[in-house]
Amino acid sequence: MNENKLKLLFAWARNEPAPVPPDGFAADVLRAIRRDPADEKPGKFSLLDQWSRLFPRLAIAAVTVIVLCVAADYGLTAAGVPGLGDGVAQISAQWLLTPAGL
Repeated sequence: MNENKLKLLFAWARNEPAPVPPDGFAADVLRAIRRDPADEKPGKFSLLDQWSRLFPRLAIAAVTVIVLCVAADYGLTAAGVPGLGDGVAQISAQWLLTPAGL
């Protein structure tokens, strides 16, 4: 845009009257502030609302536990420690299913 046109545009904007807010604007702002949902008491939530807020944290904790268990299983298997299935098979073969065991 040409510099002269820009100066002319700003001059016209300076001569325009400032916009007037609608009647009751200040009261509307105060009502909106008083109606802020952050000020609500936690006792107003139902049990389902509380569970909905708690669920993402529980899901993250459950996924973390599962990942740690899988990582521990792979780590222990790589270290040569027998798995849970191997231990149960060994116990059942030695003690539980022998003729003298029952």
